[in-house]
Amino acid sequence: MRSHAAIAALVLLYGIVCAGSVAARDDATHSLSICVSDTAGLHTRRGVTGGVPLPAGAAPAGSHFRLYGEDHQPVPCQIAILARWEDDSARWVLLDFQAEPPAHGTSRFQLVWGAGAAGPSPDVPVVVHEERGVTVASGAVELATIDTALLRISERLDLQFVLTDQEGQRCVAQVESSTIETAGTLRSTLLLTGSFRTPAGGRVVGFRLRASVYAGLPRVCLEPQILIDAEQGMIQHIRDLSIEFVSRTPLHSAALGGAPGWMGSAASGSPVRLLQVDDENYRLEGASGTGGQAPGWLEWDDGQGPVAVALRDFWQQWPKSLEVDGRAVRLGLFPRFEAGTFAHMGPWYKHDYLFDGNTYRLRQGQTRRWQIWVDLAGHGESLAQMANQPCLPAADPVQALGTGQWGYVAPAGSPGMEDYDQWAERLFEGYCRSIREQRDYGAMNWGDWWGERNCNWGNHEYDTPLHMLIQFARTGDPRYFIVAEQAARHYSEVDVVHFVNDDLKQYFAQWESEQYPSRPGMVHEHSIGHVGGFHPVEKIHELYVELKIGSDANPYLCLDPFNLGHIFTLGMAHYYLLSGDPWIKETIERIGDNLMRLAEDGKFQFKGWNHVGRVNGWTMLALAGLYKIDPSERCLNAMRHLADEALVEQDPHCGGWLYQLGSGHCNCVTRKHVGEAGFITSVRLNGLSYYYRLTGDERIPASLQRGVTHLNRDTWVEEWSDWRYTSCPASSAIRQTGVTIMALVNSVRLTGDAEHLRILRQAWDARYAQLRQAPRTQPGLGKTYSTIMYGAPEAMNLFVNGVDAGGPEAGMRDRP
Repeated sequence: MRSHAAIAALVLLYGIVCAGSVAARDDATHSLSICVSDTAGLHTRRGVTGGVPLPAGAAPAGSHFRLYGEDHQPVPCQIAILARWEDDSARWVLLDFQAEPPAHGTSRFQLVWGAGAAGPSPDVPVVVHEERGVTVASGAVELATIDTALLRISERLDLQFVLTDQEGQRCVAQVESSTIETAGTLRSTLLLTGSFRTPAGGRVVGFRLRASVYAGLPRVCLEPQILIDAEQGMIQHIRDLSIEFVSRTPLHSAALGGAPGWMGSAASGSPVRLLQVDDENYRLEGASGTGGQAPGWLEWDDGQGPVAVALRDFWQQWPKSLEVDGRAVRLGLFPRFEAGTFAHMGPWYKHDYLFDGNTYRLRQGQTRRWQIWVDLAGHGESLAQMANQPCLPAADPVQALGTGQWGYVAPAGSPGMEDYDQWAERLFEGYCRSIREQRDYGAMNWGDWWGERNCNWGNHEYDTPLHMLIQFARTGDPRYFIVAEQAARHYSEVDVVHFVNDDLKQYFAQWESEQYPSRPGMVHEHSIGHVGGFHPVEKIHELYVELKIGSDANPYLCLDPFNLGHIFTLGMAHYYLLSGDPWIKETIERIGDNLMRLAEDGKFQFKGWNHVGRVNGWTMLALAGLYKIDPSERCLNAMRHLADEALVEQDPHCGGWLYQLGSGHCNCVTRKHVGEAGFITSVRLNGLSYYYRLTGDERIPASLQRGVTHLNRDTWVEEWSDWRYTSCPASSAIRQTGVTIMALVNSVRLTGDAEHLRILRQAWDARYAQLRQAPRTQPGLGKTYSTIMYGAPEAMNLFVNGVDAGGPEAGMRDRP
């Protein structure tokens, strides 16, 4: 573990580097400082893609953008506007450019905008042709659609995406549409969509493939995606899913990365394969050797020179494989295996949902994506390093936070924040260490944390990616972004119900209601296997009883996607704005449409029962994530409906929400207490506060002040410096949970209530003292991380800089 001094130095370093400026070239323009850091230990030119925020009104519609390097010379840069302010000025801008930072060093840039001319074009631009098929090319790199494969790469390789079904049939991906998703001179991206087909032509499931070419670089980025959208069946069984690179000339030699690796030639019919069996072990097949964590690259020579491929996060997504055979190279995304290969990985309720005999089990509605890099100049080892540690643009934290797009937080390294910066870094290190030591890895697990209730995958309860991306914005440190990216991608692919067929509807029918019908856009909460359906409900019930989960013989099993108290989109929304990832945007819009329909139908009750506060509040916050990337009056109207439902049940006398408490919230025997769990009140109040940020609804400040006052009178215990869990006086302390910290921050900011500030300070001091050391590894530490970080940077900014500090949150709105 790093020392406190080392942590402080690291945070300060990133803050200084990212705050450094390159002089603007035109006094009539505005500018933003940006840094690009290498964390892979490489000094080589790479493509850089990422989003940066701009202040309201700074870059009006029609502004031209230019990028300057440290030598004050213009740098070719491709611009796309991801989001706009209400006045149509740019709010988030997606940049594509190239950088060559020194190994473990940083390059600085200045983004400038105004009425002047646009920046220069690259020397070797990306060119797109759409005459006979689609061709995307730059220099020696060319991607072309052809009839006999998905793509042909530079007349050297044909690319296939192949699924082997439960019966052993080879089902090849067939293209049904091809479009240029991004057309630019620095980067162009081709999107192929279609389905896997049996030899007889029957449809299995869908696929997508994104392929990107970068100006003047020898590398191509491929992002294959499987969509579990079968017409029939709740569980789809597959034996293998692979990307195949078929050389147009015989392979002269090949090498598999690893320690030990393998070098030689593999004749047709005598393949050599590296199989990553788990996160700690791989083995060679067709050759001798075993090892630990394979780097995930393969290189070969086809007589025209070397070619390399690398899969990002190879061993973390076990099982994976790399295989060479005559003219073909295969990258196993779900590689073939023999029954029992993974039986050593326990406990069963952590891993076995994915495996059944010699097949994988994928639930209807899920999807999975991978990032594969191809380098037509070889360099397999460095290609894998680049894939795993990408370069990305980090905006100067002072400027980025000053836009108001990150809420009420202060930059790392600013006055009064040193202790907090070290504290937040220790929590992050504890989270990452827990992932390693608990071995929270796997093909459908990577990006998530395990151990909620000591048996469930967490599905990022309390929005893990949001808190890490706030830290990225505060520090400019790319480590936060990379871990948040893993989390956001997992959540959007594995935990969300993207497709529903009749068989899945039948499974959901045991929980479904007329008020909430089964449809795309539902989200699973923490669960065994991430989503339900892999095991009989009775088996999960027996496990919960055996593990003593719940207070009676009928525990809640967390298998259905109808619980609206576990939907989190703000982290994904920020990730989309930082990355431009179109699948993330599609996911948020799918979730948002489902939630808006619930509000519009008027059948689902967002009031009237003792857990409804968390449902009301988290749904409002989930809609806020949609509004952040796609502002609309429809979204605001849905939020207004939820706010109305919350306000109508707030007691006019005491200011609280009063319901008879259920078991677990009150275990009294003769009569149950009336009130609410404090965290539920807090979630509702936080939803109302965010709604106020977007609308200025004049009803909210008084409601918030009265609600927090009641929460404190009802559950605050002065001698504990903490709140009780619920209104029941026999309930235990809640350890200063983050959602309650955030509720008090919101009240103090909007109302200036002195008593709320006093209690907030006292609770914070007690909480802070308990967490001087990084938390120890344990099941469910991911939830611990998020519940602690929730509201933490906002509280610290309030204490250090006062009520009026921070970005302009309630000024100009995002454009509806």
